[in-house]
Amino acid sequence: MNSPRVRPRGRRQRVCVDCGRSEFVRSDNAAVQCHRCSSRLKGAKGNEARRRARPRRICEGCGSTFHTSPSGFRRYCTKTCRRESKRVRRQCAYCGHTFELLQSALCGKTHAAGRFCSRSCYHAHLCRTDRVHGRGSRWASIRREAIRRTPFCVLCGTTRRLDVHHITPYRLTRDNGQGNLIPVCKRCHKAVETIFVDLEPLVDDLTVTRLVLRSSLEEHRLATWMKLREIWSNLHV
Repeated sequence: MNSPRVRPRGRRQRVCVDCGRSEFVRSDNAAVQCHRCSSRLKGAKGNEARRRARPRRICEGCGSTFHTSPSGFRRYCTKTCRRESKRVRRQCAYCGHTFELLQSALCGKTHAAGRFCSRSCYHAHLCRTDRVHGRGSRWASIRREAIRRTPFCVLCGTTRRLDVHHITPYRLTRDNGQGNLIPVCKRCHKAVETIFVDLEPLVDDLTVTRLVLRSSLEEHRLATWMKLREIWSNLHV
């Protein structure tokens, strides 16, 4: 049988108002909480004071105010808000459906970036007019001659994976003349074709469209040729 606890001289028995723990403390100690509960309460008050002392910023996504670290590098209140703010809503240029994509996809490197909801819509947009397969019996020699005259892409300057682009589509003119041909790489070829597909229903006079596109591509060809010549000269100084 346990003997009752004897109160030491000069001390009183204290029962914690939070956890109910009983202990002997000095008679002049007026605290009603044990040391553990008192430390927990003081720690919570200290954390709250430090939180209120942190700088406040306005979320760039939802506009609400939130506390941030002293460095202030946070721009959004939550990860969900940050994820939602990085997405934009667009309308497909082919089927008209609304879709979402990341803002980083709108890079401008390709003409089709952010305009189509899927790759099938992009290809359907390029192929909405009748296509003609084949470029005549002498196309191989004509293509070699076009690349020999301009052995680089007129837009980016690369010499790899070159295509020969018809400024005015072959399906409309059956023109394989060198004045209607321009070398471009496979990546730039799609962008140039998409420009003509967009302009075709807007312009009635095919001669004007051909003149505008030919002048623009010829200007790009001269600028690219001068840049490549400058690079070549610097390498052989």
